[in-house]
Amino acid sequence: MAIALIALLLIELLLLALWAPFFFRTGIVLFNQRIAATPAELAQLSLAGLEHDLPPDTWLCLVFRALPDGSIAFRESFVPSVGRRYFPLMRGRVMIDARRREVRVIGLCSWFALGLTLMLVPVILVRPAAWPMLVALVLFYIGYFIQRRRYVEVVEAVRARLRSEFPKRLVAAPQ
Repeated sequence: MAIALIALLLIELLLLALWAPFFFRTGIVLFNQRIAATPAELAQLSLAGLEHDLPPDTWLCLVFRALPDGSIAFRESFVPSVGRRYFPLMRGRVMIDARRREVRVIGLCSWFALGLTLMLVPVILVRPAAWPMLVALVLFYIGYFIQRRRYVEVVEAVRARLRSEFPKRLVAAPQ
């Protein structure tokens, strides 16, 4: 079972590093925020450079990448840092849904965290002396709330871009 968890962690890290589009589209939703927008706001919305709109943080920075379907995937950076860390429980995606007139920010659950959680519960039930392993679940819980706050910052950055009052002629690059 431990080998399967390690393999799951390595596969997940590889898919994150490669920005695999299917990996950012599938999974269990832990965070789902919808931002209503008018068709005009959606037409002028650009999600490029969204990481620059986030407030500076002492955690690892979030990095963003466009996916082939037009949505934007994001995750924690893999750049080595001496800053504070937590276990990233989610990978994220920002997508524009013109039909529903909204922008959605979604956080999908880490398969490794889910697998470890599902493995720990039966182990602790069978071996009550293993209860200190519950610390991992407490750390996941704390990490979820930290990451949830960071995803709310992404929502606020998207909301600020939607409500932007800059006319397109002022934002367009000179030719």
